[in-house]
Amino acid sequence: MRLRLVSEHTPELEGTATGRLLRATGDGLLAEGHEISAVCWTDRPPREELPAWAQWRPVVRPHGLAAHLQALWRPRWAASALDLPPDPDVVTFAEEPLSYAAVAGLVPNAVVVHYSSLLDARAVGGLRPTAWQGHRADRRAVRRTTVPLAYSKTVAAALGGAAAWIPAAVEVPAEPLSLVDRPAALLLAGWDWAPNRVALERLLAAWPDVRRQVTGAELLVAGRGAPSVGPAEGVRVVGAVPRAADALAMGAVLAFPCPPSTGPKVKVLEAMAGGLPVVTTPAGVDGLADEVAAAAVVARPDAFAAALAALLQDPGRRAELAERGRAAVARHHAPRAAAAARVAALEAGLSRAR
Repeated sequence: MRLRLVSEHTPELEGTATGRLLRATGDGLLAEGHEISAVCWTDRPPREELPAWAQWRPVVRPHGLAAHLQALWRPRWAASALDLPPDPDVVTFAEEPLSYAAVAGLVPNAVVVHYSSLLDARAVGGLRPTAWQGHRADRRAVRRTTVPLAYSKTVAAALGGAAAWIPAAVEVPAEPLSLVDRPAALLLAGWDWAPNRVALERLLAAWPDVRRQVTGAELLVAGRGAPSVGPAEGVRVVGAVPRAADALAMGAVLAFPCPPSTGPKVKVLEAMAGGLPVVTTPAGVDGLADEVAAAAVVARPDAFAAALAALLQDPGRRAELAERGRAAVARHHAPRAAAAARVAALEAGLSRAR
């Protein structure tokens, strides 16, 4: 099958979360024998050499009143400047609704929705006009595309239920991380994303309770950006790391008290793929295959500190969860497995459309 992926992100191994999903998706489709290409229109130059199947074509976004009015009338329209050539033998994917304007005139097409703009805004208490605008654009893309897809059943339901769930793809390292014996909890995140900042606030609030239960417990805070962490006993800010694996190797547990945001959390998938056990809330496993979600410790927010403390004190259970989680991710979210599921959903959608 000939497939073209269009994304605002570039497929980089250490790039944005969406870019890492894109890289794993493309690699999986290629390994499954499909002919693929990708057009990436972000105005940020790639930091890594892109795979042979991807090209970077930056779109300069206009500013000012005219651009604002255009965005109100046609949300997320900037990608249309790509002016991609039509080819009825190629299925073109908008890898996020932001890219749908680039593929709207190409038939057949598909759109992949990662999260609900509306539900995520509610999760962090910031329901503003831009959230409604994003929700409206997402629903429009889902209604008009040939094949609507979503990385979460929660997201699909929020957009009217028409989109089929597909698993997000993640690279699975050839070797698992070495298990860390000491009680070190890690939160690795990009701190420009509001739900991550809320999760950090919740974790810092729960941390004194964890420390009371676990002697010598340490919390490591890593990732790009400037997390808001004041002086706290047993808390260390690691900051940005060259590779996500460098941070994941420091922790005995990924601790992520996720607010009720939507879509798969790449940090959770990558941790489990590497063999790092995860303690999170129900939203932290949204969009994951059931077997994968069952291999994480999922606790209500009010029980999160107790669940984290219990796992930090139990090396045997950590090892068991690490092995189970890694195997489950490999079965459902590894590049080839996710690619096969995506193509099956695409074929079913094209059949319905015909």
